[in-house]
Amino acid sequence: MSLPFNSNLAEQVKAIPGGEMLMMCFSCGTCTSKCMVQEKLEPNYNPRRLIREAVFNFEETAFADETTWLCTACDLCYPACPQKIHISGVITAVKQLAVAQGHQNPYQTAKVDEATCVACGLCESVCPYTAIKLVEKKVPFRGMITVASVDPGKCMACGMCTAACRSTSIRLNQDFTDNEVLENLWGWLEREAV
Repeated sequence: MSLPFNSNLAEQVKAIPGGEMLMMCFSCGTCTSKCMVQEKLEPNYNPRRLIREAVFNFEETAFADETTWLCTACDLCYPACPQKIHISGVITAVKQLAVAQGHQNPYQTAKVDEATCVACGLCESVCPYTAIKLVEKKVPFRGMITVASVDPGKCMACGMCTAACRSTSIRLNQDFTDNEVLENLWGWLEREAV
């Protein structure tokens, strides 16, 4: 999908499906009162602030804002909104523009070990954010194969893919890899032998 680019961030956001509701928000704060991200994960998460940044064309500020990258699009906020705005659609539109302009998600996202991925598709089927797709790719020592690919603009690091992956080929950064576990075991055995 090609995204529209011009100097007006608000117009760019409104041109993306879901972003057309940008100017309908009254900034009442009802969405933040229902948001699980703000309550449990990031107290600085604020959709109202992000909307103001988009409306007033503060592009770099909006792209760097935590809210741009942390919305899970769960839509818990939608039933409470007096304007019936899908604020997640607006936030997703800002995120799409940020990714299209080369900005990367500053938060952890899942990574695929292409050397061990068997392209079974389990990770793709369990991902609640549709962030994983199977793609044809040339991989060193394996040639042209199908492997899982993670879209960092959509990944919310929920861990569903890592739990489902039977080949342990997809992991979050803080998780141990199989090699790290083996190295720790060998190190432990060496210490015991001394």
